[in-house]
Amino acid sequence: MSLITYLTRIHFADRVLEDALAEEVRRRRIRRPLLLTDPEAALGEALDRVSDALPLAAEPVLLVTTGAGAEAAEGDRRAAEGRLAEEGCDGLVAVGGVRPLDIARLIGRDGLPVIAVPTGAGSVGLGPLGAELGATGGRRQPVTPAAILCDATLTVEAGPASTAAAGMDALVHCLESYLGTTYNPPADGIALDGLRRAVRSIEAAVTDGRNLAARRELLAAALNAGLASQKGCGGIEAAARGLEAAAPAPHGTLHAALLRGMLAFNAPAVSHRFADLARMLDVPARCDVAEVLTDLAERIGLPLRLSEAGIAAPALAEAARRAAADPANRTNPRHATSRDYERIMSEAL
Repeated sequence: MSLITYLTRIHFADRVLEDALAEEVRRRRIRRPLLLTDPEAALGEALDRVSDALPLAAEPVLLVTTGAGAEAAEGDRRAAEGRLAEEGCDGLVAVGGVRPLDIARLIGRDGLPVIAVPTGAGSVGLGPLGAELGATGGRRQPVTPAAILCDATLTVEAGPASTAAAGMDALVHCLESYLGTTYNPPADGIALDGLRRAVRSIEAAVTDGRNLAARRELLAAALNAGLASQKGCGGIEAAARGLEAAAPAPHGTLHAALLRGMLAFNAPAVSHRFADLARMLDVPARCDVAEVLTDLAERIGLPLRLSEAGIAAPALAEAARRAAADPANRTNPRHATSRDYERIMSEAL
């Protein structure tokens, strides 16, 4: 049985795409879906598999997103809305990474269902919007996909760098959701389980992209991260999003550099939870959780200093201002000012 119903319908199994996509399209009587994807998914086998899995009666309209950056993201959103209207589309099938899934969640609405087909472990169509569309997301509430199809076989084409960044993003979302102070025991349990899965699988998934068991576990961690994010994220997410506007990098690349400083800042509010984290990581309670996670990040090739990712000191003040205004800062265990963020970023430089 591959179907999970928690917030939405979630199919999770290897090769589940071929059966589940046709089922979900028919269930919602979608005749003309907008097939929204990114260049990476379009060049691999994922798009072909999605196209082949659609019911024969469906008449998809294809739109491939463009380059990186907030301006391109907003252009992609407008293009998608235009194609929806011009072509009379009655549903969205978003295939790929963060960009197409986020755009679909922004432009979906009642009567226009979204089916998410993630091809990596960075986003499954739940949780906070990516930085590039965050400002737009602040003005409109993103929808929850009507269905999410989690098929680990769709993730094997992602390279080591993108897998490392996406996996670290899922890990940090679980970490920050658990440390969030909102009372939500089910989300806490989901977050801890996701953290355990991410830590145990990320290195193998990065080292050997064809290790399907590791890919499956990392995708499960990303799903847990999305489900647990009802509690919100935190300062690592906010700081990374602020910095990415200055020096675009795959989301998750900067998290490791910010881990130590942000956990130290939050410790006065949540240090009593660090022992639970240590147990989940299978290390002694006295171990420094930040050190364990940054060691892992170093082994999978992520930068431990912001300067290694091309961040320079002049960019920090504006990045800190954006981080303080980010929605993720509102659910950080301690409210951080722009001055706090700038200090943490400077120490990580």
